[in-house]
Amino acid sequence: MTGIKAMSPLDALFVPGQKQVATLNEVVESQRAAFDKLQQSIEKMHKSMAQSSKSARARGRARKNEKKGTAMAQFEISDYVLYADVKARSTTKLSVRWCGPAQVIGNTSNWVFDIRHLLTDETRECHASRLKLYADNALDVSEELLLHVAHNSEGHVERDLLGCRYNAEERRCEVLVSWCGLSEAEDSWEPAQVLKEDLLALLKAFVKSKGTDKLVRDMAAALDIS
Repeated sequence: MTGIKAMSPLDALFVPGQKQVATLNEVVESQRAAFDKLQQSIEKMHKSMAQSSKSARARGRARKNEKKGTAMAQFEISDYVLYADVKARSTTKLSVRWCGPAQVIGNTSNWVFDIRHLLTDETRECHASRLKLYADNALDVSEELLLHVAHNSEGHVERDLLGCRYNAEERRCEVLVSWCGLSEAEDSWEPAQVLKEDLLALLKAFVKSKGTDKLVRDMAAALDIS
């Protein structure tokens, strides 16, 4: 259709330049050298991008620190603090809740502190940006304060898991929870999925202790708890 005469497989193709004879091994080595050169170029580019990002973050921190009232807080051992508990509400949103007070018991750097929960003695590591000073070490840890920690700051603290059931109406497994500071009559059935997200270690211990209970085994299988 173009008017150009069709080429024959026997037609010769002339490539300008001097001909070179190479073995297969030489071709492979040449390709490997080209790939190595490409990899070095990519690594150099990534290193440059990482350095640029690091410099940008450093400039951002410097600008923030220059603003009035934005200096990072420092804490002393035995101080009482509130700590931020961050949980994912969805794939795009985070929920922040201030819990405590807890006591500072150590630090691994100028910005990372170890804190102890006043009721459960659980320890955790927190960055200074996730802490707020509640009181210094002269605070009187009274029974009233402990009740405040249990009921107001963090909600109720779980004491033990007692039983398991399937809620047909809600179509979910539930676990009977005993709460610290509350009577036996106030034990409540909580969704097993929620307990898995918030208290996985405690739920695993419950499953292990009730291994002969078929309902517990079924719940563990449904929630993929081993």
